Amino acid sequence: MACVVFFFENAPTLVTSLDNADTSTLGRHPESDIVLTDPSVSTRHAIIKHREKGRFIQDLDSSNGTRVNGAEIEEALLNDGDRLSFGDVQGVYYEGDAPDLESPPKQRAATPPPPTAAFVPGGPPVGSPSRRSAVPKRSVARQTPSSYPDDTGSGCITAAFLTGLFIVAFFLGLAIRHNKETDRNLPSDLIERITRSMPKVKIEQ
Repeated sequence: MACVVFFFENAPTLVTSLDNADTSTLGRHPESDIVLTDPSVSTRHAIIKHREKGRFIQDLDSSNGTRVNGAEIEEALLNDGDRLSFGDVQGVYYEGDAPDLESPPKQRAATPPPPTAAFVPGGPPVGSPSRRSAVPKRSVARQTPSSYPDDTGSGCITAAFLTGLFIVAFFLGLAIRHNKETDRNLPSDLIERITRSMPKVKIEQ
């Protein structure tokens, strides 16, 4: 005899047979086949249908949803021992007679948990898929531009350039003035005066 066993916090366990009808409605509405007065249950919460492949449970757009083994469903095929949830109300589906239970059995996981990886010092976890070690990102120091350019040494070059330019301008002005006053070329005049002042050396054979 297929049945659903409901468990409540402050009420005795309720065993409901499903063999008397092809469909069984669940909800807070008084005309439901299975009346659940808990406020977390919707007025028309879910329906259990008997088909050729077995019994199916279908959620009727309830506010808090219908779950099978912890997974929220719209419609699902029921298997013996499935854990059902209608809001906060817990139940277990049995394809035969219900066992003597005072508390709900341990919930079965919808999907088996992944194998626990054992930690081995100095190596990757045993049982876990091998992964390439992540390449650490290189830390690049961001260079903050200085507010003032580093012009060390450029001041000496500038001073030497200005001094040379001043000397050239001085001699150029002196040559122009000398040319106007004497009508002679300053370089040639200087060479001539230097050669005159040099003592003449007489070489005797």
